[in-house]
Amino acid sequence: MSSNAPQQAPDEAWRPRRIHGGLRQLWRGRDKQLHFRGQEPDEVVRKVVRRHPWFLIRSALPFLGSLLLLIILLGVDIGQTTLKPLFTFLTLLVGLLVIITAAYFVYKDLILWWLEVDIITNKRILTWRGFLQQTRQETGLDRVQQVGVDRATPMSFLASYGTVHVYLVGGRLDIKDVPNPKAIRDAILGVSEAYKAAKQAKAKPPRPANPELDEVLSKLAKEEDVPKLQDADAKYARRQKPDAPRGPLRTFGGPLRIPADVHYQTDEFTVMYIQRSRYVLAMRLTVPVLLLLLGFVGIIYLPHQFTSFVVAGVLILIIGILLTIINYFDDVFILTNKRIIDIERKFIFFYEARDETEYRNIRDVKVRMSNVFEFLLGYGDVYVETPGSSPDIKMTHIDHPFFIQDKIYAIKGFKEKADKIEANNKRKQELNEWFSNVVTILEKQMVNRGVPNLQKLDLLTAVERAEEFGMKVVPIGEVPSYPQIPAGVIVSQEPPAGAVIHVDLDTGERPEIRVLLSK
Repeated sequence: MSSNAPQQAPDEAWRPRRIHGGLRQLWRGRDKQLHFRGQEPDEVVRKVVRRHPWFLIRSALPFLGSLLLLIILLGVDIGQTTLKPLFTFLTLLVGLLVIITAAYFVYKDLILWWLEVDIITNKRILTWRGFLQQTRQETGLDRVQQVGVDRATPMSFLASYGTVHVYLVGGRLDIKDVPNPKAIRDAILGVSEAYKAAKQAKAKPPRPANPELDEVLSKLAKEEDVPKLQDADAKYARRQKPDAPRGPLRTFGGPLRIPADVHYQTDEFTVMYIQRSRYVLAMRLTVPVLLLLLGFVGIIYLPHQFTSFVVAGVLILIIGILLTIINYFDDVFILTNKRIIDIERKFIFFYEARDETEYRNIRDVKVRMSNVFEFLLGYGDVYVETPGSSPDIKMTHIDHPFFIQDKIYAIKGFKEKADKIEANNKRKQELNEWFSNVVTILEKQMVNRGVPNLQKLDLLTAVERAEEFGMKVVPIGEVPSYPQIPAGVIVSQEPPAGAVIHVDLDTGERPEIRVLLSK
C-alpha cells in the first residue's frame, strides 16, 4: 500500500480556463439581470455605456455612400438599352465596393463599438477595450472623488454627447464620446455615494474596555495634520461649476473669459499664477503707441484725401494694441501643488500652446538676468530643467525671479513632505484598527483576575465580595476545630487568596471559590 496521503482535488474556482468571449461581453441571465465575466456574487450591473451612435453613423458613411451609388446605378440601368453592358459593369464594380466597405465597417467599427463598453456596477467601473487584443481596466468606486462633464464642440451639444471625467485618488478616468454624459455622471456619483455610505456604515473598530489601553491606542492613532498650500483659485471659487472638469479657474481672452484647456487631478489645485513682467508689455507697446500718436496727428494736419487711409491705419493699430495686451495677460505660468504648467495663447482663442512637468522630474532651477536693465528693474528668466524626455520650462521675463526659484523648490519639498505625512497617517489607521480588534478580543476571551481573600468573613459577606470579582462562593463543609471562632465564618478557601484565575465574560460562567466554614 502506498504511504502517500490521498491528494485533495483542487478547487474548481481556482482552476484557470481558456475563455473565448466572442462578440458578447454581457448577457442577460435567468434572473433578468445583466452579467459579465469575472462578476462577483453580490455585484450588480447598474449601467452599460457605449460610444454615441453618431460616431457609428459617421464611420459608416463610405458604406452608405457606395450603397446609395449602387441604388442609383440600378435605377438608371433599368431604363438603359444601348449602354446596358457599361452600366452592368459599373453596377458589379460598385456592388463589390459595397461589400468591401461593409466588411471594413463591420470589422473596424461596428464590432469595436459593440465590444468596447464601460460597465458601472455597485462596486466598480470596468472599462473593456479592443477586439482581438482585448484590455480591461478596473476602477473601484472607493477611489472616485469627483465626476465632471466636458462638451468641447458645437456638435457635442447638438447630438448630446461628451466626455465624462472621473477624478480618482491618484489619477483620472476619461469615458469619451458617450451619449447623455450628465446621466452617466449622475449614475457614477449615485453608485459611488451609495458604496461609500455602505462602507462607512460598517462598525468601527471596537474600543478596549480598559480606559488606559483605550487612551494609549487613541494617542498612537492620532493623525498628523497635513500642511496646506495657499489656493490661488479661492477668489475665483464662484466660477467653479459642479459638473465641469476641474482646472485653473483663471480665464483667458479678457472679457471673453475662455477657460484653460487644463484638467486637474482629484487633489490638484492652483498655488500661484505667474505673469510676465509689466516692462515686457511696455516694450511691446512702445512702437505701436508712438505710431498711434502719429496717426492722430496725421488725421488733424494731413490733407482730406489722406484722412481715410490714416483712420484705417489708426483702427488697425488700436486692434493690434488690444491684441498685444490680451496676449500679454494670456501668457501665464501656473504652479500647482503637483506640476508646473506653461500656457501661451495666440490671438485670444485661436491657438493655445502648453508645456508641463511634475515637480518630481525637476533636476535643477536656474535664474538668469541677461543685462543691467533686467537687474535694475528686477526681472529675469527662470529655467526649470528636467531630465530625459520631460519638457524644460522657460519662464522668460518674469518679476522677482529669485523668489519664484525659491517658491518652486519650496513646493517641491512641500509635496514630498505632505505625501510622507499622508502615508504615515494611513499606516496609523491600519495599525489602530488591527490593535483595537486584537485588544478587545483578548479582553473578552482572556480575563485573568486575582482571587480575593475571604477568610474571617461570614458567608454572606464573602458571597458579596466574590461577586464583585466575577466569582462565586461554594461552601464544601464545616470544620469543628476552631471553637474560638463564631460559627459560619470562613476558615479556609481554595484557590487561595491572590491566585490568578481565568474569567470568561462571554459564557457568563463564574469561577468557584470553595470554602470551609467554622462550626
